[in-house]
This record gives sequence, structure tokens and C-alpha cells, in this order.
Amino acid sequence: MKYLFQLGHQPQISAAEITAVFSHHRTIVLSCYHRENFLILETSQQLNCEDLIRTLGGTIKIARQIGADIPTYLNQTQPTGKIIFSLPDKKLAINIKKQLKQAGRSVRYIEPKNTATILHNNLVELGGDLTIINNEIFATEAIQPFEEFSQRDYGRPGSDDKSGMLPPKLARILINLSQTPKDATILDPFCGSGTILTEAATMGHANLIGSDISEKAIKNTKENLNWLAKQFNNLTIKQSSTTKLFQSDAAKLSNKLQPHSIDAIITEPLLGKPLTGRENKEQIDSQADELVKLYIDSFKAFVKILKPDGVVLFIIPKFLCKNEWVEIDCVDEIKKIGFAAVPFEIFGSSPIEHLTYHRPNQHLARTIWRFKKINN
Repeated sequence: MKYLFQLGHQPQISAAEITAVFSHHRTIVLSCYHRENFLILETSQQLNCEDLIRTLGGTIKIARQIGADIPTYLNQTQPTGKIIFSLPDKKLAINIKKQLKQAGRSVRYIEPKNTATILHNNLVELGGDLTIINNEIFATEAIQPFEEFSQRDYGRPGSDDKSGMLPPKLARILINLSQTPKDATILDPFCGSGTILTEAATMGHANLIGSDISEKAIKNTKENLNWLAKQFNNLTIKQSSTTKLFQSDAAKLSNKLQPHSIDAIITEPLLGKPLTGRENKEQIDSQADELVKLYIDSFKAFVKILKPDGVVLFIIPKFLCKNEWVEIDCVDEIKKIGFAAVPFEIFGSSPIEHLTYHRPNQHLARTIWRFKKINN
């Protein structure tokens, strides 16, 4: 069967996440191709699109290929009452509407401006949201639960603008890229407001540990986990609300945790002070040097507490200064400590050493790295 994935505003990261999830669940892909912000996959089995969209953080919608022409399909899918459908190609949509009206059907065309339009007009349930790519027709089967993401982002009680800026969607992407089993022990040593831990809890991970050098961060994380358990009334989340949380410098974690006790470390560390764009090169270089030391000292602790072959999903920032990017040069030192960088596989593309998350007009970019412990 052939499926269309509409990728998010970071399409390369979205495609890498889909690849990681398919690989983790051993879903066989027979063929694939990319078209702009779309990834089209042919699989050997039928996908549960609703479950899959709730697993992914970077996919806007998932659609399944239909075999019939659009008028025939809409007549069959909505055999009674008014036909309601959407299609990005407005000219084609109007032509289809005319054909259906000539056949005696009442028709309403909705221009699909965003996923909210699809949701609020019940187009997924009606089978009426259509996309044409490479002359192939796809009907949407699931859309991203964007309202739930928004609630977990802006509705949670414990937040800190200085340390809790990781978007829940990106947190979920990091967890999926780690390919960590549900029963594994996950540590976030820079837990901030607990975004990675709360997203992991909603995904069914119960063995969670969080630490941070900030006492306020630990308080916020506890508050958010408790809020999440009550908000969604989920047993796994309730179990996770009693997650082990403690205050600690990341470089001193080996004093708090048993050797070889952690399966995966998934974290966004301190990324430095927020930038205004007015900083000079000397200021940026100074901040970069401080972060290099923090990251290397942290990995020296990570290598002690990780199990053999343990995984680290880690964000390393880079800073824009006068139209030039200033890199945090620490990867070679991390490798010397006892880690190997594991490239990200992407369907239809060559593996890539790291992924970059960046929005236009921002002075900071997040580079996503996956390391594996090799010094056992």
C-alpha cells in the first residue's frame, strides 16, 4: 500500500524521524520518493495511521493512496447527503465540483488552508481531504494532534522562558530518533521544565529519570508531570509522575546514579544565553568555549552511567554572528571519551551525520546528534 506523509517545517528531521520509527517497528518499505515537503512510501502492510500520527512529532498528516478517480471515490465514500471535500488545486477542485453537481449531487468544496480547516470540517472522518502528488491521489487518514501539543506546550503550569524552550514536538522527535524501547530507562540530565520527560510519559515510557542543576527546574518538572497525569488521566503518566527527579550538575551524575544503569540519555542541554543578534564575535566565542567545557564534562559522566551500547541524543547549538555560523567544537572530544556518532538514516536519501533544526530569523540553530557508547 502507498502512503503520503506531509512533513513539518523541518522536512529532513521529519523524514529521519519516520525512518527511525519504521526501522524500530520493522515496518518494511518497498519503495519511496520525495516531492517538496512530502514523503511517499509504499509498504508491505497496512499502516495504522491514527496510531502512527500520534507517535510522530514532525508529521502534519498521513494519507493513503486511492485507486479510483476523485468523483468516483467521493461518490463511493460519501454516498448520501452533501459531498464535502478539500483539494489544494482550487481550479481542479471547482471542475470536480461541477462534475459531481452534473451527476445530481450536492457538493461543498473547502479550501485546505491548514490542518485546523481539515479538523473542524471533519474531513478525515468523511474521507474528503485529498492530495495529488505525481498524478497519484491520496486521502488523508490522520492529522497531527496539534491542539494536544499546544496544550502540553502552553497549558502546563510549570515553565521557565530561560530554560524551558524546547518544543514538545521536537522533544518527541528526539525520543523517536533514539529508538529507545518502552521498558528502557531514559535520563534527561538537563530536564528544564520536563518537556522530554512529559512527552516520553505520553508515549508510554515509564522508567524515567530527570535531573537539572536548577532547583526551580526540578520543581517545574514535578509540577508538569503531576498536571499531565491529572489532565490526561493516564496510568503510565501517573506512574511517571513519581519519576526519580533530583538536583545535580550533569558533570557529577556518576555520584548520583549507579554505573551502567541508564539505557538512553535524551536531552537538550544548556544552549547558552539567549542571543539578540547584537553580540560580537568575541562574546559568541566566549559562550561557545563555556559550552564546550560543559558538554565534555557531561559526557565524561555519561560514559560511566550508560549501559554498554547506550545511546545519547544530544543537541549541540550553533550561533549566527554577522551572517556566519559559530560552531561548538566538541564532537571529536566526545568521541575520544568513548562514543561514536551514529548517522541518521533517511528514506530515499543518504545517511546524515547530524540534523539541523533552525527557524528563519533565529540566531541559534540546534544540531541533533546521536552518539553510541563504545567504551564498555
